[in-house]
Amino acid sequence: MDKFLKTVIIGAASGAAAAYFLSTEKGKEFKAKLTKAYQAYKQEPEHYQQTAKEKAAEYSQLAVDTFNDYKEKWQTGELTKDDLLSAAKEKAGQAAQFANEKVNEVKKKYYADDPSDAAAEDVTAEVDDIIIDYPETDDEADFSDTEQNQSETEEKQ
Repeated sequence: MDKFLKTVIIGAASGAAAAYFLSTEKGKEFKAKLTKAYQAYKQEPEHYQQTAKEKAAEYSQLAVDTFNDYKEKWQTGELTKDDLLSAAKEKAGQAAQFANEKVNEVKKKYYADDPSDAAAEDVTAEVDDIIIDYPETDDEADFSDTEQNQSETEEKQ
């Protein structure tokens, strides 16, 4: 019952947020664009469905190609554990910076009336520890499961 109540509260909060957004000027513009897009979809649904299928296949192939590229670099030694860790830290830092900027923008808009409010101060998320499980030795780094899954996927196609 507790889980159901939480679900209802989250749903109500989401609905209230959506209603508020749609009542703003940007929300009205978004709603108008969405209505136009829906009308266009109703006239040619097969075209939009085909386009969606093509995009999904395109992104799927891109993901497979990217994975194979990284796998090949890992096996040849071009890519090391340190490279992976530094790339992960860089991406995490970028994500934290983006999140900080968005949170601070919202806070500044929300607390614009009372800048002395303590909650209006800038929020800064810090990325200190990134934990990545990787094998201790290169011998343990076995991609055989991945290769097997990929070959099964190719057979199904």
